[in-house]
Amino acid sequence: MKKAIALTLSIIFILSVFLFFPKRSEAREADWCWDNWGTCRERAFAADMGVLRMTLALTACDIGLGKCLMQL
Repeated sequence: MKKAIALTLSIIFILSVFLFFPKRSEAREADWCWDNWGTCRERAFAADMGVLRMTLALTACDIGLGKCLMQL
């Protein structure tokens, strides 16, 4: 039973590596990520939102930037 669990966990780990790393054709340069982040922040500031929604929108922009940079 322990071997089956270890095998299952190792298969999940190996498959997750292929799911999280982008394909070569999908790879972008870091400039695209930063430009997209700037556009996201400009739209968040231009929107008529309250303080909490503004904070959430800016946090979403930062998370998107981090995700984009991690995929490079």
